[in-house]
Amino acid sequence: LDEILPIYSGGLGILSGDHLKSASDLGLPFVAIGLLYKNGYFHQKINKAGGQVSEYQDIELNNLPIIPVKKETGEDLIISVKMPNSRVFLKVWKIAVGRINLYLLDSDIEENSEEYRGITLRLYGGDQEMRIQQEIVLGIGGVTLLKELGLDPTVYHMNEGHSSFLVLELIKNIMEEKKVSF
Repeated sequence: LDEILPIYSGGLGILSGDHLKSASDLGLPFVAIGLLYKNGYFHQKINKAGGQVSEYQDIELNNLPIIPVKKETGEDLIISVKMPNSRVFLKVWKIAVGRINLYLLDSDIEENSEEYRGITLRLYGGDQEMRIQQEIVLGIGGVTLLKELGLDPTVYHMNEGHSSFLVLELIKNIMEEKKVSF
């Protein structure tokens, strides 16, 4: 979308922004969901020994065109996703990209344990377990958010494997709603 919002990296991130801008230009009924990485991606420094040092900087949300999504009661919209040990709670933020809404999920809220607050902290940060947690939050949390917003898409576009749990959540929902087996 723009360098001031470092929640993407590389070609797929740029492609996502282009999808949003093009959908807006064409007037397509489109909605996007991502993760609010409050540290974004790292800035690479080289130390005296020639080794890479990764430096993360907090995104200053107050200086961005991002707003918290509110319920009708005026409270922040917070959804939850079941994880193996407990639930992770996700605050929902919104950025208008022309006529398209980009919703971002944020786990760095007081309702979460320290274990879960870091899920949406860094793009490409952490180990394989963190990556799986991010995939669960994006995929399952994304479907949960769409339901909460009253949106029922007919087509889902997954920009890579990060949203892979979306498919499992859709299958689970169809099985429950239609009373069918896998």
